[in-house]
Amino acid sequence: MTKNQLLDEIKLRKMIRKVIKIREIRKKEQVVEQRLEEQKLRKVIRHLMVESDVDADTKPAPYSSTPINMLADALNQILPILKGGLRKLSEPEERESYRAHVLSKLSSIFGGFESLDGSAMGAIGEGDLTEAEGGKIKVELDDPDRVLPSDGKEDSRFQKAELSPEDQVESDFGEFREEGLDPTGARVAFETINDSNIESVLADKRKALASNPEYVQQFKEYTQYNVDLWLASFEEDLARTLGQGPAFTGVTTEKPGGAAVAPSAEKFTSGETPFKRDDDLMGETPLDNPEEPEDAGEFDIDKGMDVFDEPAGEDFFEIEI
Repeated sequence: MTKNQLLDEIKLRKMIRKVIKIREIRKKEQVVEQRLEEQKLRKVIRHLMVESDVDADTKPAPYSSTPINMLADALNQILPILKGGLRKLSEPEERESYRAHVLSKLSSIFGGFESLDGSAMGAIGEGDLTEAEGGKIKVELDDPDRVLPSDGKEDSRFQKAELSPEDQVESDFGEFREEGLDPTGARVAFETINDSNIESVLADKRKALASNPEYVQQFKEYTQYNVDLWLASFEEDLARTLGQGPAFTGVTTEKPGGAAVAPSAEKFTSGETPFKRDDDLMGETPLDNPEEPEDAGEFDIDKGMDVFDEPAGEDFFEIEI
C-alpha cells in the first residue's frame, strides 16, 4: 500500500468513526426526546384521570327526605353492630329477647335526647335536676323546697352510695332488663349497645336536624321502624341458616305516618308467616343483585342498602315517605 493510499484509509476510518458517533448522539437524543414525550403524556393522562374521578358521579340519587338521608348514613354504622349481636344467639327465645331489648333501648335513647331538649328549654324544674359539679353527681334532692345547711354536714343523707364499676354495670343491666324475657338475649343486647357508638351516631345525626322539629320527629320514627324491620330481616336469614323457624317475623314498631311500604314487604310488615327476604327496607331505587353469593360484600348505603351475608337471588323492598 502506498503512502497516499494509507492516508486515504486513515481519513476514511476517521470519517466512519465520526459518522457513527453522530448517529449515536442522535439516537441518544431521540431516546431522551421519547422519554420526555412519555412523561408529558403520563402527566396529561394522570390529569385526565383525576378530572374523571372528580366529575364522575356513580352514586344513586339521595332519598327524597333529609331525615331519611341522615338515617341512611346512621344505618351504615348501626346495622352491622346490631346484626353481629343477633348472630351470637342460637335459640329463638334469646333472639326474641334481644330484639325486644334493642327496641326498648332505642326508645329510651330517643327519650333521653328529648329530655335534654326540654332541659335546654327550661322545661324541667330545678327540683327534678341533679346537681353536678365537674361531671360528678353530688346531691339529689327529694323536695325542691328543701334547703340544706351551708356547712354540708347533711349532704350525705341525699347522696347515692358510689358503686364499683362492676356493680354499676350490674345495676344498669338490672334497670335495662325486662321481666319475662330471656336473660341471655337481654345481656347480649345490653352489651352490644353499651359497647358500641350507636347512641353517639344517632345523637350526631339528630343534632344536624335539630333546627327543624318535623325532621327530628321523622328521624326518630323512621329510625325505630327501620331498625325493627332490619332485625326481622336478619332474623329470617339467621333462622334459615340454623334450620329453625324465625323467632319473630314482623315488626312491633308502629309504621310512621305517611310511610309507603312496597308490595313485596307487606308480609314482612304485617307480621305474617316467614317471609321471602327483601333487602332494601327504606330505599327508593331497587337494585337487584341476583348473582351475589352468600357472605358477599360489605354493607354499602350507596348500593341499595345491601346487607352483610347477602343470600343469592332474592328481592328486596322499599319504604318511602
